[in-house]
Amino acid sequence: MLAAVSLSSIALLQTTAWAQEASASAGEVSSTAEDAQDARGVQDIVVTAQKRSESVNDVPMSITAIGGDDLIRQGVSSAADLVKVVPGFNYTPSAYNAPVYTLRGIGFQEGSLAASPAVTVYVDEVPIPFPAMTLGAAFDLDRVEVLKGPQGTLFGQNSTGGAINYVAAKPADTFEAGADFSYGRFNLFEGSGYVSGPLADTLHARLAVKTIQGGEWQRSYTRDDKLGNKDQLVGRFLLDWAPSDRVNFSLNVNGWRDKSDSQAVQLIAPRPQNPASPNAAPINAYPLAPENARAADWDAGRDFVHDDWYYQVSLRGDIELSDALTLTSLSAYQKFRQNVLQDRDGMDLHSLAVRSLGSAKSFSQELRLSGDMDGIKWVVGANYQDDRVNDNFALDYSDSTVNPTLGIPINSNINFAATKIKTAAVFANFEWEIADRLKLSGGVRYTDVRRRFGGCTLDNGNGEMAALYTLLSSTFRGTPTPPIAPGECGTLDSTTFLPGLVTSRLNEDNISWKGGISYEPNSDLLFYANVGRGYKAGGFPTLSATVSSQFAPVTQESVTSYEAGFKATVLDRTAQLNGAVFYYDYKNKQIRGQVPDAIFGNFEALVNIPKSRIFGVELQASIVPVEGFKTDVGVSYVDSKITDSFINYTPLVQLGDFEGEPFPYTPKWQISINSEYRFPVSSSLEAFVGGGITYQSETNGGFGQLRIVDVDNYALLDARAGVAAEDGRWTFSIWGRNLTNKYYWTNASVLNDAAFRFAGMPVTYGASLSIRI
Repeated sequence: MLAAVSLSSIALLQTTAWAQEASASAGEVSSTAEDAQDARGVQDIVVTAQKRSESVNDVPMSITAIGGDDLIRQGVSSAADLVKVVPGFNYTPSAYNAPVYTLRGIGFQEGSLAASPAVTVYVDEVPIPFPAMTLGAAFDLDRVEVLKGPQGTLFGQNSTGGAINYVAAKPADTFEAGADFSYGRFNLFEGSGYVSGPLADTLHARLAVKTIQGGEWQRSYTRDDKLGNKDQLVGRFLLDWAPSDRVNFSLNVNGWRDKSDSQAVQLIAPRPQNPASPNAAPINAYPLAPENARAADWDAGRDFVHDDWYYQVSLRGDIELSDALTLTSLSAYQKFRQNVLQDRDGMDLHSLAVRSLGSAKSFSQELRLSGDMDGIKWVVGANYQDDRVNDNFALDYSDSTVNPTLGIPINSNINFAATKIKTAAVFANFEWEIADRLKLSGGVRYTDVRRRFGGCTLDNGNGEMAALYTLLSSTFRGTPTPPIAPGECGTLDSTTFLPGLVTSRLNEDNISWKGGISYEPNSDLLFYANVGRGYKAGGFPTLSATVSSQFAPVTQESVTSYEAGFKATVLDRTAQLNGAVFYYDYKNKQIRGQVPDAIFGNFEALVNIPKSRIFGVELQASIVPVEGFKTDVGVSYVDSKITDSFINYTPLVQLGDFEGEPFPYTPKWQISINSEYRFPVSSSLEAFVGGGITYQSETNGGFGQLRIVDVDNYALLDARAGVAAEDGRWTFSIWGRNLTNKYYWTNASVLNDAAFRFAGMPVTYGASLSIRI
């Protein structure tokens, strides 16, 4: 299948390159249907990547932008589905409920709730600071804009890999309503609807809701049991008020709740930490998961249902102070809670179950001025953000091989962490046309981040962990330590060996910057080159800490980016070809690893990789050779490498120097192809048929390139067909995803006594109906 994908891609790119010689002029096209050009040509999308509206093909940076209708047609309903349409994007579920987003090899493989991402998600330019909060972001959209490479100057730190900006569908000037329904395998039902229109001459509103309900798709291979129910609800209310031609306010109230089952992992291999433990025998004897997507195992009789919820309120104000000067204010408050039990050993044994208990609150305020004077488009502004996170992991490992420890049986503990983050920044950005069709652009942002942390390993109230830590403290101090009370902190100070809460601070600042040049020989062709630097903030981990040194923070990482590319509209607007080559110089990349300890052996901790780099090439092509037929192709090549000595441990706790190795979870090749043909069957009816292929090359889940944590390459095939009213009032389709029922997985890890993986969904199929009024 890979050969077919590669040949199709090469043929399409060769055709488009040849067609460049026949290029003709083109105008801008809005993402809305009423502003669209002739259906025969490729259509631009208007984006706000530079905090102003402009055609995506006029922005001198790598952007993948997809309209809301295309997202629905291609079955993109979550961030995980962006892999189908965004070259270089990767989605990885983590062991602790927070997903990991990666762009062009830059991501933070860490599942703590308070972990700042390397790719930040925005909704209408409002940052969602932590990945666990992003479940409902991809909902009722006008479009999604994926900006690649460091975006620190305009979008702030924690976007060293890029930024994902979801743009919600806005209130309409006239009454509109619509609904989308889908039913498929495993009794999966998705239903959404919206109403939109004017409430008064200057007041417009939009209300949208969505629900996902589904049955169990995972099944135990050792007993009669199933898991995998879906129960999600998402809603958004938008209110736009324009009291005058120069003043506009937009209120956005949105939220979601999730009561779905957590996904069970598949047991790859038993790896008892203590082979001499009496618990090692049942672990070693446990049957491995069959190699199919549905087979898994988990603790019988436990409730794995999420109880997670989130809401956000944001207010945007735009005031035109003059024809060339606009003041924008963007305020937001958001809150998140999670409570979910997850089985992380893939066995019906209590080797490791994790209950993620946490909460996060965030307030942000941005104020900026933008203008266009004497050929210079500019933006200056400041923002402030206050984040507060409580992150608890309640661990149950009563059947693991860590027991008994020093003669004291330990069955559970709680990893506790509380973080307060205050971020302040000022920024400026400009674009200057220094000569006809030649532009210079640049930007700078100063950011100050202040983190306060408190954390420890807590006794869960039964006194077992308290007794162990009291014994350890007394032993290393050489004098009796007063007994630690049940439910109290046991983590030992690395110097005094006294137990208690570990507190620390991390204050950092940085200057992100970017400069670029672009040349537009004609309205159909753009060349650009950019260089810039972005930062991701340091932070503290949430983990089982025996000694306080495990809570040592990682320092901020930086990426210096060099990129050159082009955007070409060719063959009388029937083809669009975008390409880029990039090189990232990476300093102090953050990752979860291990640190040695002379007394206790190895501990989990966050660590910095001193030096590494990424080299890559990316191509995107869209061709509309005849009216009604469209093909989109995306090809991404990413070569990551640790370029200096980095001594750490493999997932099997083998010491090594990993200089020369690629990053975990960073496939070299990603390819996507999506085609659709629409044709009339009567004066009021049209039919369509389409499909897509997604390919990802192999990668690995840790250092040392161990086979046990390999993530094999895979190719997935989707297809769809249906009929629609010529006026767009309704559409009916049937569809299938992963039609070859390919067995694949997106994560492979080792925790406690087991190596496990997260399997991707098996073949699914169903039907959809869309109605517009």
